[in-house]
Amino acid sequence: MTRILLPTDFSETSFKAATFAFDLLGTANTKYTLVHTYLKPMFDNALLPRIGNSTQREAVNGLRRFERRCRQYVGKAVIAKKASHFLLVDLLNDLDREKGADMIVMGTQGAGNYGLVGSNTKAVVMGGSAPVITVPSQWVPTPIARIMLAYDGGKLDRFTLKPLIDLAKRTNAEVVLAHVRDNSVAFDKRADRKQVAELLVGIRHSFVTVQGDEVAKEINDLAKQGRIQLVAVIHRQKGFWESLFHSSKAARMALHITMPLLVLPERP
Repeated sequence: MTRILLPTDFSETSFKAATFAFDLLGTANTKYTLVHTYLKPMFDNALLPRIGNSTQREAVNGLRRFERRCRQYVGKAVIAKKASHFLLVDLLNDLDREKGADMIVMGTQGAGNYGLVGSNTKAVVMGGSAPVITVPSQWVPTPIARIMLAYDGGKLDRFTLKPLIDLAKRTNAEVVLAHVRDNSVAFDKRADRKQVAELLVGIRHSFVTVQGDEVAKEINDLAKQGRIQLVAVIHRQKGFWESLFHSSKAARMALHITMPLLVLPERP
């Protein structure tokens, strides 16, 4: 059974992410788990025990309401719920470790983070153990016909790319390998094309190379020009993706507010 984790803060953006997952992954042999975290009151006072209980109760009731809304949209589906006061990224990693998670699908912006990458999203992308799809609030439902893999020149392997390969096969989408260079180092197209062709057997694919100083902007512009519906990146512990998030321009990255993004954790 495919296991999908859907973090939610009950916002419209998180509901949009849930509908993205339902439309993309369907309900056959798939289990969805709605995940919500809440702040645990920091006090130790016997006169105020009901505040903590109230916070937990509100979280549980919020999940029930969100579940009902999801079922109205998707119909019959296997949907579980999990509420906790743990940090979201820690809770998601625990669920992945205990039962396995094929994918995390979440909104790019949390409630109140209009136009910016929410702190929870950053934490999950940087520290999550499972592949993540982030869905921006501005996303308009569109069938996925082309997926762009932003390639940083590092190692590619079938295990790391498996979620991308599975999605491409499910949607019959073309995979566009985009190498964006921010330096003048030579790029051997023939060697890379042969390697990618071996990894993407049976999947339509093409190649493009772009030179630019602002990697995120180049990727986003290229995706718009190429009519891309999903951008994929490989999160290496040190390198391309980490440098994007830690740059001074991270909060203004157009990449995060225009189209869904698939983040593939590099597998050892």
